[in-house]
Amino acid sequence: MKDLTTLTYEDHTAENSHPGFSVDCVIIAFHKGKIKVLLRDFGINNYKALLGGFVFNDESADQAAHRILELYTGLSNIFLKQFALFSDPNRTIMKQNLDYVAQYSSVRNDGKWLLRRFITMGYFALVRYDEVNDFVSEKKQLHWYDINKLPAMYSDHELIIKKAQESIKLLMPIIPIGYELLPEKFMMTELRKIHEIFLNKKLDRRNFQRKILQEGFVIQLDERKKGKEYNAPILYSFISPDIKDTM
Repeated sequence: MKDLTTLTYEDHTAENSHPGFSVDCVIIAFHKGKIKVLLRDFGINNYKALLGGFVFNDESADQAAHRILELYTGLSNIFLKQFALFSDPNRTIMKQNLDYVAQYSSVRNDGKWLLRRFITMGYFALVRYDEVNDFVSEKKQLHWYDINKLPAMYSDHELIIKKAQESIKLLMPIIPIGYELLPEKFMMTELRKIHEIFLNKKLDRRNFQRKILQEGFVIQLDERKKGKEYNAPILYSFISPDIKDTM
């Protein structure tokens, strides 16, 4: 199995990549009441990094993002949205790159090209945890983290994650974010929790349910969650399987 910590050197050489231009993907899932973000080992000092890479000369930024997402999640049909360009001249913590080159330069004869300035296009992807976790679990360098309890991060990747959260928050009045994060049948408490995390506030249970049902994206099913004999929660579902085409 390919060591993902050396992926930059093996697959994104200076010869076949656009100089100084990368994409970084904030892959988000919902699991056990938490919004999780998928990160990889950066390879030095226990830093974690977003899943990203350099754009090939013969592809667009969108194509690069889809390629990288399929590599790390195994999914080709995935909800993906470009949300910001990160171009601060000082965004890269150069000492981290120096340490990286010193440790992995043996993979390539010359790693100095990683010591230049890079700009990156930020994307966020919304996935169902159960659809990607088996694939992710096979790669020891990948780990899920609570989006509100991030580890030490490479470069400005924590900022990129925060900006992704802000973008999702702005979209929530327009599109049903939970559609891409929840299973086909879900509890209203799960959908409410997703909203509470992104909005960073508690929501009244009854008012939230009333509002969601009035919006017309969600319907109540004549089913209850299995495994609970007493007062089992009612299940809900999004109405149209084509709803993500409007997102």
